Amino acid sequence: MSDTPTALAGYFSGDRMEIGLRYAYRPEFVPLLLDYLGASPGQSILEVGCGTGFLTRLLARTLPDNKITALDSDTNLLDIAVEMQARDGVGGRIKMGQGNAYRLPFPDNAFDLVTSHRLL
Repeated sequence: MSDTPTALAGYFSGDRMEIGLRYAYRPEFVPLLLDYLGASPGQSILEVGCGTGFLTRLLARTLPDNKITALDSDTNLLDIAVEMQARDGVGGRIKMGQGNAYRLPFPDNAFDLVTSHRLL
């Protein structure tokens, strides 16, 4: 974790915002999470309310053959998410967008799996 944040949201860098998530989603829990979500190779996945993109990056690393889209309404968090995706080497695999969870900018049945990690 870098002590010199670049993208900021309020007083917190993206890394500091994700400290608890890194503990909660330790590598041994990831297969259980994927099973719970029903995630499998080749699916088209949408994360609504992606924030800093923690779950989005985890899915991109774990399911490299999947098409992953992430949506959030906060442009500051999206800036952080894009920066952290590039740092983690998965930025080219994730399509990011700004949007409202109440008015998703996608047609019905556009995704095989939709998740909302921390939105509600």
